[in-house]
Amino acid sequence: MESLFRTHLFPQISEPSAGEPIASTIPVLHSKTRDNLYGIVLALGNTVSEYHALLRSVRDLLPPCEGPQAWSWGVAQIAEDYTYDVNWNFDRTNAIRAPTGYPGLRNLTNTCYMNSLLTQLFMNLNFRGFMLETDITDSTHTQRLLAESRTLFAFMQSTALKTVDTQGVADSLINYENTAIDVSVQMDVDEFYNLLFDRWESQISSDASKRTFRAFYGGQLVQQIKSKECEHISERLESFSAIQCDIQGKTNLAESLAAYVGGEVMEGDNKYSCTTCGTYVDAVKRACLKDIPDNLIFHLKRFDYDIMTGTRIKINDRFDFPERIDMSPYNVDFLQDAEQAPAPDNFELVGILVHTGTAESGHYYSYIKERPSRAQQNATWVEFNDTDVTPFNPLHIPDACFGGVTEPTGYPATPYAKSWNAYMLFYQRICTMAVDCQLTSSDIALPIRQLPSSSLAERIAIDNKKFLRKYCMFDSTHARFATSVLDRLRTITGSCCSDDHAIEKEALLFALEYCDQVLSRMKETTDFERLIDSLTTTIRVCSTCCKIALDWIATTPAPFRNMLLKCPTARIRKSFADMLVRALRYLRETEPQEYGLDVDSVELKSSHGVVAETSRGVLQRIVRNVRDLWSSLHLYPRAWDDYFGLLADIADFGVTEASILLREDFLKSGLEVLIIESPGTKRLRVDNPHYNQLLRLIEKGRRYSFTNLCGLIEALMVQIDLQAPAFDPNYGDRLQLENGLFPLSNSEEIYLNYGPESGRSRPLVCLDKMIGSNSNPAAVTKILRIMISAEPLAGNLGNISRTILNGINIEPADLAEPHLRAALVFCETTSSQQSMREMIGQIAREVDTIGTSGGATHLDFFVKARRLENTRIPRRVIKKQVMRTVHLWGPPLLMYYEEAVRHATVAFLKDLIFHDGTQSGDSGDEMTGLEDYARGLCEACIKRVQDNLIHPQHAIEAKSVNTIQSVIRYCIAQYFQTGTAEDEEVAVDAEGTCNLSEHVECGAQQENSYV
Repeated sequence: MESLFRTHLFPQISEPSAGEPIASTIPVLHSKTRDNLYGIVLALGNTVSEYHALLRSVRDLLPPCEGPQAWSWGVAQIAEDYTYDVNWNFDRTNAIRAPTGYPGLRNLTNTCYMNSLLTQLFMNLNFRGFMLETDITDSTHTQRLLAESRTLFAFMQSTALKTVDTQGVADSLINYENTAIDVSVQMDVDEFYNLLFDRWESQISSDASKRTFRAFYGGQLVQQIKSKECEHISERLESFSAIQCDIQGKTNLAESLAAYVGGEVMEGDNKYSCTTCGTYVDAVKRACLKDIPDNLIFHLKRFDYDIMTGTRIKINDRFDFPERIDMSPYNVDFLQDAEQAPAPDNFELVGILVHTGTAESGHYYSYIKERPSRAQQNATWVEFNDTDVTPFNPLHIPDACFGGVTEPTGYPATPYAKSWNAYMLFYQRICTMAVDCQLTSSDIALPIRQLPSSSLAERIAIDNKKFLRKYCMFDSTHARFATSVLDRLRTITGSCCSDDHAIEKEALLFALEYCDQVLSRMKETTDFERLIDSLTTTIRVCSTCCKIALDWIATTPAPFRNMLLKCPTARIRKSFADMLVRALRYLRETEPQEYGLDVDSVELKSSHGVVAETSRGVLQRIVRNVRDLWSSLHLYPRAWDDYFGLLADIADFGVTEASILLREDFLKSGLEVLIIESPGTKRLRVDNPHYNQLLRLIEKGRRYSFTNLCGLIEALMVQIDLQAPAFDPNYGDRLQLENGLFPLSNSEEIYLNYGPESGRSRPLVCLDKMIGSNSNPAAVTKILRIMISAEPLAGNLGNISRTILNGINIEPADLAEPHLRAALVFCETTSSQQSMREMIGQIAREVDTIGTSGGATHLDFFVKARRLENTRIPRRVIKKQVMRTVHLWGPPLLMYYEEAVRHATVAFLKDLIFHDGTQSGDSGDEMTGLEDYARGLCEACIKRVQDNLIHPQHAIEAKSVNTIQSVIRYCIAQYFQTGTAEDEEVAVDAEGTCNLSEHVECGAQQENSYV
């Protein structure tokens, strides 16, 4: 079993030994085949000893406390000390080298120009070999760039990862200002090419190597001035590394080269002074190629300066170039004797470096021909675009590289200039390519790989083995295998755990470590949830197994932080937290002392009295781990509900757990978070720098959920006596009171009652934040009831009322819904009838200001308020206050713009006032009161209509007048007597108002009367 496991699934990673290269052992990568192998391994591990050996093997795959590695990004790690943060939502298919056989290069910010050039140079097999074999004696200082480049090329040809990092090359390349290049600034690739080769050459040690290096892409040209009137010729040799080709006014490469060697005529005022003849003569000034290298680069001059606009421009004109070109017509020997037929000097196109964009911004990428290629095979091309390496069809070169305008397709279609076109062309002398092809036998795999230094090769081999191991571990088949390994534990041990729990511990620690280091980082969450469920089942049948798992969580803070906070997947965080809560609850019931309670009885669910704690219980250590995460909590907003939800669940276990959380200042810290945005909390932010960072993130728009924070505060507030004097932690611990509750600390009392204003009545920031967040209404309702129930002894009733009313007076009015809900709780809980009346009265007055939003929510408040059950205030008193204020809230809602709100208001009035006496059997005095409320409503409605028709503040719809008109007429008929002068005056006023409103109704469809 172990041999099968170590040979085909996860080969051993051996360290290099003197004189012996590391064996290149590649595991089986095909998922279906691996799945079958896993099944065989499980079948073989059917005894305790074999199963134990299997557990050791799978645990060894991921050593505990392994640091984050670059493999998780699919980036080959070049620098010895270079690491990345752990990559979450890891997709292994995006980490392995592309099917083309080549890796891409990491774009550091704006380094596409560097990537596109380096890939062109790397694909030149001879140049790559030179770079890999270059003698380097000082890799850290004088030859650092050369050493970094050699390492880069070695990784590019041998790494198994998708991408190679270029940071080392960028850091070691010094520009002409003697500073490192700025990777955030785009650079012209032709300028970078000259800089790079200049710096490379300066670091090559021997003269012979320098000559070899220059010969790859460097040649010589002759600057000639040839007289047209005499035989004299002036010549000057110059070296070149790329031929500069004008494209403006040229259609193809042949025209540009002809102009390059054709030169310019010097005549008239620009005649040439022939020193031999001693006179001015007409002449031709031109450049001729003398020594042409095997690798030829043409720089197409697509960038120019517009003197009219004073800006750089890009020339997107079409410019053709051939697959093959004969350079002999541009040689100085042919140009001096055009009658002599030159020997062909043919070059083949092997690379195209493309620029897309404008002169000010853009992107570079490369198309490159694979070479050498076998004669019987068609040439293959590859596109290198930073990290992406894909096959390229050379038949698409005209469309992808020539430039010009697009071909119209469809109707209508307007051609536009292609912003993507060739910027540098790479040609190679055909005869040298033929030599390379002869060296490539039919049994050598492509792409060709050349041997770097033994130490570098060993380093890459080890990195590849480590990566392939982890690549296989992120296969879904391995995730299923891991779950099966844990499930096999119950089969191997039966229903009884071993005496020393050694095998159980091995299995549990494997499952926990695998969840942390592999499954929690995978994009798919199903495998994580499956293994967590299996783990939970295993530890909930044995208290010792449960203790082993909880001990690991308590003593390894990094995995705890990873799975509770850092993991971006909500389902993974929740599954981990749920598993932890279930494990704690099980250990509490079965082994309370190991859990952290110094009792023998398992009856721990009583809410009266604190059970004594043990000094080293699992619970206390886990709570301290949670506490240690507080200073970094602001960095993980998506995990707030999981973090506070875990604490709230622990607080719900009982009084002892709540007292532990209070002792660890979780109530104090939670209140701090709620008030931290207030201007008066500067000192708090100074003492706690992470709150400054939290505030900055909030100001930048970062959203934080208060749902479970409110739940935690509610779970702790249940254990607080707000009427008791606050205690000072500097003079002792928080002691349980005789009533079983705990007092607030000084700081908690200050934060709970904190308000931005001074005076007897001020809004409470904490309460307002919890209500306004509207994230956990049930918890906020309980908190509010706790605070109100402590009145009047706590002395905070006015502040609570002010907090609620301030939140109701808000624009737009529909945002007042959470505070209206809080107002109902206030009226249902308070013992003060005066405060209840003020609350309902103030809300009734606010209805007149709601405008076109919040009508339904405000009406709902009054509908619910009339049925509130307050144990300290009779129900009829609250109902009476709703009716007493009907003249304030009724008219605005009867004229509200939404038809549904108007109809619902009429229906409520029918139930509340108009028919209340006949339905509820009210006494005569109560009927008189109802009549007074109805008369007051009628007069208020008349005034409302008059104000809106005579002095309208905004346009009034006819339908909104119909409803209130019906109410007015109903009230006049039912509650006003015709024989009374005062009533008749109101009736006349009402009739006139209704007649006036009919002008508004003209042309509108009449609504049915709802009264």
